[in-house]
Amino acid sequence: MTSFYHGSYIRYVIGGLGLQLRRYTKAVRTLFAGSKPRSILEQQAKVDALIARRDWTGLEASTNEMAITADRARDPEMMQKAGQAFERLGNFARAAELRLSARRQRKGKGANEWTGEDLGSDTLLIDLVEDDPRSLGRVIRHARLAGAAAGCAQSATIRVEPRLVSLVQRTFPNATVVPAQQNVVGDKFASFENLAWVFGRDAERLAADFVPLRVDPELVQTFRKRYRSMTDLPLVGLSWGSKSHSKDVPDFPEWARFIAQTQATFVSLQYGQIKPALRRLRNGNDARLIYDDSVDQMVDMDRFAAQIAALDAVVSISNTAAHLSGALGVPTIFLIDDNFQTAWPVTGDRTPWYPKGIVIHKEGRAWPVVLDEVGRRLSSVLTARSTLSSDS
Repeated sequence: MTSFYHGSYIRYVIGGLGLQLRRYTKAVRTLFAGSKPRSILEQQAKVDALIARRDWTGLEASTNEMAITADRARDPEMMQKAGQAFERLGNFARAAELRLSARRQRKGKGANEWTGEDLGSDTLLIDLVEDDPRSLGRVIRHARLAGAAAGCAQSATIRVEPRLVSLVQRTFPNATVVPAQQNVVGDKFASFENLAWVFGRDAERLAADFVPLRVDPELVQTFRKRYRSMTDLPLVGLSWGSKSHSKDVPDFPEWARFIAQTQATFVSLQYGQIKPALRRLRNGNDARLIYDDSVDQMVDMDRFAAQIAALDAVVSISNTAAHLSGALGVPTIFLIDDNFQTAWPVTGDRTPWYPKGIVIHKEGRAWPVVLDEVGRRLSSVLTARSTLSSDS
């Protein structure tokens, strides 16, 4: 069973019923709306079957067919799905092309769209605002590309959610960073898709050009000093659950076993009302899992970033904490399930978005087996970090 982040079984059941209802509604729409040709539906079903079998070679060929079909049908949803698949398969150039095409199908190509040309004295507006303000993974992933774009203009403005303003402004002082609600204009405009098209088509370059987000160093030291006063063990951030019921994550007993077996003191990076979950994860040993209620990532992302930067490493499922830790350059182990819904690679243990991170795939294994691997990789990460600190 997928564990819910605050350990509420009732809410888990309610959420699960809601998920089933959404799936049923989607199926009914597909059956009766007749909005897509049969050939497209068959192509999507074929891709879904290849994903279920984890047949990545077959998926690449089928995704190419899907992309051609999407282009002919001018279907932005299909383009987006094909672009997502190509990114996970490591073809960043094709992914960027399809996602930009999908955006243009939805929004049209405006005369002021920036696609990497010399801006001269033109001002640039970079929009990093998601439709859902709770979803920050793509925003955090693309923030450094926004910084690179800002460097191409004499004057650039970056729009982000209010809780990200100070963090992004500190990282890119030559740009003006404003909250999403502020109405601003520019001679040229860049979206997520434009940034990926200009800077994100080459995975090796993407990794080589990594620029970590900058935190408040004094705040980092405050957190570090506080946590170090509680333990002599390495400090490891932990984010274990999600509100999304489409994610498969370890359940509480599996996490509790991992915590008990690992020579580290964990720091909760989980958001929301998590005290019931803390009791289950601590399993009577409160000292092994620190919960700092002075941090609320839903309100102050700058403080959350400083908390993460104060740690020696992070272990996280795919969520905001994972993306932020990776973007800060903190050694991070990402636990990725076998679903096909995010931008993590399907093979290999690295992602060019976060070069200091380690991607561990479930690959059909039981979660305790996966967490045993996480423990081994984490031990190596902490040993290397300790050696580096001793040498310096």
